[in-house]
Amino acid sequence: MRVFHVPILAIVSLLLSGCAASWSKPNPSQKWSTGFWLWQGTYNPAESSREPVDALYVQAGEIRHAAHYDVAPGTQANRQWLVSAWLPGNLPDAKEYWLVLRCDRQSVPDLQSAQAAAQNVTSLLGQARVWHLNVVGVQLDIDSPTGSLPEYAKYLHEFRRAMPQGLALSVTALLDWFHSGTAIADVIREVDEFVPQFYDVDPESYQRGGSIAGKIDAARWGPVFNRLGKRFRIGISTFGRSRLIPKDTGNRSKSWRISTFRDLVPLDVATNAAFRLEAQRNAASEVVLNYRVTKKAHVGYTDFEPGDTVQFVLATPDAVRAEVDSARKMAGNVAGVVFFRWPGIDESLTMQVDEVMAAAGLLAKPDHEANRIDAIDGRCAAVACVDVYLEAHAPFSPNALRYHVHSSVELAYFLPEKNVPVRMAGPSELEVSLPPYCARGRLYLGRAVTARRPDFAVEEAQ
Repeated sequence: MRVFHVPILAIVSLLLSGCAASWSKPNPSQKWSTGFWLWQGTYNPAESSREPVDALYVQAGEIRHAAHYDVAPGTQANRQWLVSAWLPGNLPDAKEYWLVLRCDRQSVPDLQSAQAAAQNVTSLLGQARVWHLNVVGVQLDIDSPTGSLPEYAKYLHEFRRAMPQGLALSVTALLDWFHSGTAIADVIREVDEFVPQFYDVDPESYQRGGSIAGKIDAARWGPVFNRLGKRFRIGISTFGRSRLIPKDTGNRSKSWRISTFRDLVPLDVATNAAFRLEAQRNAASEVVLNYRVTKKAHVGYTDFEPGDTVQFVLATPDAVRAEVDSARKMAGNVAGVVFFRWPGIDESLTMQVDEVMAAAGLLAKPDHEANRIDAIDGRCAAVACVDVYLEAHAPFSPNALRYHVHSSVELAYFLPEKNVPVRMAGPSELEVSLPPYCARGRLYLGRAVTARRPDFAVEEAQ
């Protein structure tokens, strides 16, 4: 799964000649399904009001090259591929599960690792049965270079021979592979389904402040995928990304210009007077937030200079809606979509599950009354304490928003989360003032301490 921060490959043109006109006809045997990838690092998955989802593609292992680790260069061990596997706990409910093995580099692993990977899958199935998980297949997420597709086909053949009987085999697919003259047909011949990924397909566009999501042109791609004669689903992005674009002063390296942040969110800079917001939509309908630095500032572990820019590129319901509609128009063998990815409970740069499902037309759109407070027991010993979350209905509002949160009992005190503009406005009331574009998803406000367990209600100030 190619999720990159620096330029890797540019998308190539497709030859559409020779495609049958029947590609656009629906295939009644293909039931539409909606899935999510759940990736390593999401230790506390968010919840969904729609249960269960159709499919969950769970990262359950890695195929790693020993050269990336503490192995002496030039030794036999240095040339080996290592396989590790695990089954995450606390998985969201799904009708079916797919175990995903991810390769850690852009190459095809050696054939010996195919047998080891299949053996690891077998060991995971025992745990899955104990947990009553309906595991229906395995997915390999290997970003093979386009020129290595014949080698990848052999790898898949070897893996399939060794994998447990009764499981389907799926692969993620880069759009580069579908260029005329490649061995993509050999790869698809070895699997039961493939999932083309329509994000991070044009790294140059992202570097110019463009988009993460790729345009899904059904008329262009539908014939290409359908003529391969296998079930396919479309991979769609629902995640965001933040990065620093420093002022070009001539004394910073080029690599510094594409420095990315893993834990910075808009609220970290939106409430800082040293940053000025410029917001726009890109060609993929994602929101691009550029926070220009007007004076020296320090946020987290980073120093910012005047002229620097902190940029956020965020998925939106409009983008997801358009991409799902385009995927459906491919008809034929298209079986659904898979969203990258299922978010953690506190994430701000990834769309929440219900937000995605509503955009995909599978949940009713939240209305004005959808603002709510979720209070989770903080497990304090001597007092009642709860962690307070705001779930706002207007995640991309270009206007500042203000909320009043009412508690059923008086608050002894309230410990606000860092950088979150919330304060006690009375003995049983909190006031939350959010800058533009910051009322996103599920926002942790802080911890409330009371004499007994409170109930909360929220209203948006007019």
